[in-house]
Order: sequence, then C-alpha cells, then structure tokens
Amino acid sequence: MANLKLKELRKNANLTQIELSKKLNINQVRYNHYEQNKNEPNIDTLIALADLYGVSLDYLCDHQTKNQIDIGYLTDMQKQTILALKQLNESNLAEVYGYINGLLASQ
Repeated sequence: MANLKLKELRKNANLTQIELSKKLNINQVRYNHYEQNKNEPNIDTLIALADLYGVSLDYLCDHQTKNQIDIGYLTDMQKQTILALKQLNESNLAEVYGYINGLLASQ
C-alpha cells in the first residue's frame, strides 16, 4: 500500500485526517496508521477510498498491470476522450493522431 499516495490524495481533496476518517466511518488513529504504513486498510475501506477520490483500486494500491496506463489523475474529459479513441478504427485513429500533433505544435 502506498502511504504517500493516501496522504497526497487526502491533501489534494483538502481533507484532514479527522474529516476523512469520519467519511470512512473509522477512527482517526486507524486512518493515520494507513498513511504511516503501520497498517493496511481492508477491502471495504480501500473501495470507499477509491470511490471518494475517483481512482481505481490498482492506482490506490500501486498495482500496475502490464500494458495498461494509469488514468487516475486525468480529468473526466480526458478519460472520455480516451474511451472514444478506443472505439476508432486504425485509419480514423491515425487521422486523429495527426490532428492532435498539429494542435500540440501550434500551442
């Protein structure tokens, strides 16, 4: 379990340990132990944390699956764009890729 990731996600959400522990229905000391890597949350707590932060369990647990990229920090629009790209055939995908490169070059 990545204790630094838990702390970073909590701070990015502007939550204190006390506020977060109330949301999770757990004791603040218990949550502190998660961030200090003294204890690991159970699966129910992991799911609640993933849902709260809008990240996957793989991201939360620092699990990387071969040939997959982490999209935990992407905006909703970026995630939707990736899903749309996955549906394109190779020809259309190449066209979009060229368009994107043109946009990037003009920024």
